[in-house]
Amino acid sequence: MNPVTYFENIIKDLNSKPYHVLEKSPAVFYLIAKEEGIVSGINEVEMFLNLYDIELSFRKHKESGQVMKRGDIVCSISGPKSSLYHALDTVSFILGKMSGIASIASFYRKKLTHSSLINMGESRAVESIFYKEALKDGGAVELPFTLVDETIIDLYGSYEDAIAKTRISFNNPIALEVNDISKFYDAQKTDADILVLKYFNDEAIRRAIIDNKGQKRLMVGGLILPNRLDIIGSYQFDYLTTSLIYTAARIYEFAVKVG
Repeated sequence: MNPVTYFENIIKDLNSKPYHVLEKSPAVFYLIAKEEGIVSGINEVEMFLNLYDIELSFRKHKESGQVMKRGDIVCSISGPKSSLYHALDTVSFILGKMSGIASIASFYRKKLTHSSLINMGESRAVESIFYKEALKDGGAVELPFTLVDETIIDLYGSYEDAIAKTRISFNNPIALEVNDISKFYDAQKTDADILVLKYFNDEAIRRAIIDNKGQKRLMVGGLILPNRLDIIGSYQFDYLTTSLIYTAARIYEFAVKVG
């Protein structure tokens, strides 16, 4: 689902609900940060408002990717009071969810001494169309590759066959998922470009890095809790990815001042 379709569905739902505020006189809503974090969702909010009501004017006070501190005005919206209030919850959700993802992504990125934070697009939620942008705002980078995961390996019966069959259909570098240190050494012998160390504990990650000796690019994945970053953040691997960024990111709150 593309962003326009997503917003059109939201607008359709909004238009089916009664307006709580009927006053149409002009006003300005200022959205103000309640805490420090990384701003995200500014462009998405502007897109939504342009589709929702042409009488609403949007102004950026912060750009996506910038640091926000408590009390900072992030954006402002002017127009009829009825439309402003009716759209407020949607605007707050977009900003809050995307800023939450960007902020926790920034936290992870800053803990990594030698590695890059990667967006693998693991979320299957409808809102995942925005997660990529939020991760980018938080400092994650895009890496083109094709993942050969455990299911594909089981389907073809071996690492070699799974990689060979996948290369027929895709030109990207192959990232091979390895879910146990005992399987790492067989995976290391393949022609995969990247080895994804999924669900490895800290000692297994360290062992794999030592034994890899720079032969393959290594990506650490799986459930990487924030407290683990104090240990593995200094390890010398290439990339880190975790779906925990999506699931653990809370929705940031913004105060609204009416002007």
